[in-house]
Amino acid sequence: MVAALHEEVTNMRKAALGFALLLLGLGAAAAQPAGPGGPHGPGMGRDGGEGLARLLGLSEEQKGQVQKLMEGQRAKHEALRDELGKNREQLEQALESANPDPTAVGELAIEGHRLRQEGRALREAQHKAVRALLTPEQQVKFDAMRALREDLGPRGEGRPMGRR
Repeated sequence: MVAALHEEVTNMRKAALGFALLLLGLGAAAAQPAGPGGPHGPGMGRDGGEGLARLLGLSEEQKGQVQKLMEGQRAKHEALRDELGKNREQLEQALESANPDPTAVGELAIEGHRLRQEGRALREAQHKAVRALLTPEQQVKFDAMRALREDLGPRGEGRPMGRR
């Protein structure tokens, strides 16, 4: 009984810490204008990565390394985003036709799924590369932020509007 209570309190503390980290990150991100590459680039997040950099305490060298990594991946992300958009449009057109072809609809749905998996793999590789640039203390914060983000679920399920 005591062990179960202790575990529950520990989990609550972890959740509170994760929530505090999220609030710090959101506050830092909201305080900064969009970075040079638009609202989502060149770093991670809407602020060009400045909120993440402050939250993790990145050195200038680390900031440069992260920015270089993100810039190197930007073309892949944009190409994938374009492919997904085209796939979505084609799927909508196929479904809105008077007599949707089940084979065509199925092929487009499967292709969309494959593209989303490719995007997840690309993001995961990017996260691993960023994590490799961090100190052990920064990695703990980074992992907590990612775990909290995953706990919030996919877009639209427990996330504020406009957040990913």
